[in-house]
Amino acid sequence: MHISYRRLLLGFRVCWIVGPNQIVKMLSSAGSFLDGGANAPLQKLSLPLMDMTFIRQDTWALQRHFKAKRDFLLRELAGLNITVKWEPTATFYVWADLSALPPPLDDCLVFLEECVKVNVIIVPGVFFDINPRNMRNLHKSKCINFVRFSYGPASKFIVCLLCTCVYGA
Repeated sequence: MHISYRRLLLGFRVCWIVGPNQIVKMLSSAGSFLDGGANAPLQKLSLPLMDMTFIRQDTWALQRHFKAKRDFLLRELAGLNITVKWEPTATFYVWADLSALPPPLDDCLVFLEECVKVNVIIVPGVFFDINPRNMRNLHKSKCINFVRFSYGPASKFIVCLLCTCVYGA
């Protein structure tokens, strides 16, 4: 079995591909056209990070960290009268309902425009609505009152900006 080491993005991110030689060689070849990969010293230095005890501890720490951020964002959204029917359990995103906000903020496109004014990016729900051949009017979408929030960035920063979007400057 052949193992190829690949850098995925800028910074210290390394990916291992384990599989049949032909598949790994093919993926490794394709990857070399995209980037130069991580250098050999960096790959060797990263091997101790593959210790299962470290991996478990790091995983649990990340889960606790993002659970706290998720819970914080859910509480703050509830305080802003933005409802969340399904609490996420394995993502960095919250699917939220703007219906209880005063018009026109209950429209995801208007909400996006207001958020952009204070440098907050959300994803309007209509971007997730499947509309083959554009047969349906955008404002008749079942997702017009929904947005997707990310709780990846710093929580307090997001909530301060969201308050500005909802309540104005």
